[in-house]
Amino acid sequence: MLERPEKVNVLGVEYRIEYVDNPAEVDIYKRQSLWGQVDFWTRTIRVYANERPEEDIWQTILHEVLHAISEELNLVLKKEEYHDDLGILALALTDTFVRNGWLDVSSPEGA
Repeated sequence: MLERPEKVNVLGVEYRIEYVDNPAEVDIYKRQSLWGQVDFWTRTIRVYANERPEEDIWQTILHEVLHAISEELNLVLKKEEYHDDLGILALALTDTFVRNGWLDVSSPEGA
């Protein structure tokens, strides 16, 4: 079981990763419930993690990291119209990591 990271370095920019118990706590504006969100101003990634399968949590982490990469490289993928494409890429990366044994998504101890 791979431990959930507390930070990630994206092209030299460090983002903290916070795990929250309520999907409404993910949104910095508290307007909607979300699986994950990246705040570029504070360099924080928030992920809803309460009672979710590990594979889903990792997919959310990868999705938000892809947002950060898009932001840092000023890619067109950072636009809202490409949000679903980032989700599909995150799903494909998560699946690839799991199938190749790079990511073990079995339940954490005590969960």
